[in-house]
Amino acid sequence: MPKEIDGKTFHEAHEVEDPLTEEQKAETLALVAEFDRIRDAIPPDQLRHLPDKYGDEDRLGTSKEAEYLAEVERRKERGEYWG
Repeated sequence: MPKEIDGKTFHEAHEVEDPLTEEQKAETLALVAEFDRIRDAIPPDQLRHLPDKYGDEDRLGTSKEAEYLAEVERRKERGEYWG
């Protein structure tokens, strides 16, 4: 049964109408492994924080938007916000 979390609907794997083939799954896992290999090769002194637009902003437009924006302001005050 689909589950709604913060205005977004999530389905169980068996509920998907057009599931990935084993070949598609293997290709996706190979792409992720290649990404991990490249990411792990970056020296620690060259790492940087990804802006919030790569995940955290999913809460905008939901019931948790005010909580998210307040947390952003707290992080800015601490110098921990790069968005």
